Amino acid sequence: MRVALSIGQQAAPSGSVGIWWLGQNSYVLRGAGMTIMVDPFFSRPGDSGRYVHAEAPIRADELRPDAVFCTHDHSDHTDPPFLAALAEHSAATRFLGPPESARRIVETGLALNRVTPLEEGETLKIGAVSVEVVLSKRPEVSDVGHFGYVFDFAGPRVYDTGDIMRGVTREPSLIEPVCKAAPHVALITTSPTEEEFPDFAEAAELARTIGARVAIPAHYGCFARRTFDPAAFAAQFRAGETTQAQIIPYCGCYVFCP
Repeated sequence: MRVALSIGQQAAPSGSVGIWWLGQNSYVLRGAGMTIMVDPFFSRPGDSGRYVHAEAPIRADELRPDAVFCTHDHSDHTDPPFLAALAEHSAATRFLGPPESARRIVETGLALNRVTPLEEGETLKIGAVSVEVVLSKRPEVSDVGHFGYVFDFAGPRVYDTGDIMRGVTREPSLIEPVCKAAPHVALITTSPTEEEFPDFAEAAELARTIGARVAIPAHYGCFARRTFDPAAFAAQFRAGETTQAQIIPYCGCYVFCP
């Protein structure tokens, strides 16, 4: 069964959120009657050998989300060919992200009223879902603005870090707003080798510091040269501690209920 069909058929129970992981930082979140995509990267540019999975898990005509959130304007997080095709097939979908991502999306031909540039610290509503915009990197350490999002699905709160910076646990300006939002689930970009991201130990410490009950690793399972074994991330957590790792299989679903 293709994952889009699975998403369409599985309704999250009341008070819960369904989380589908589709490689890299690409997620579908369903809860409170809404479907939200984060960083869909499915155009698969270049040689198919670049990818762990040569075929994209979702086609643009298969899913009609209420909103798409991009965390920053890098092509594996803001994917103009896929977003333009999705917009063509899903006329009601809204597209949101940092100003650079918003401009990139508008350049594909989308109407301005379908694209919303966001600001750090902003809160907004998508139906019954409340969204808080948080910063993922200090501006001086990257070429573009980086956001994370805390999605409140009328109860369960999910934090997607985006491409959060290594050293985040020593940056009060980045971590304190997330602690205040008190997410239950953290979707954390991490890497054992890429120094711009938290390594497994720091990613686990981030999850503990913000009080998350569930820590889910991201930013792997897409590019063949930039992947890792998530079991090594899960090994950072001790049996019985409040925060536990959850590995979502590629195109699999995890349902969280507080």
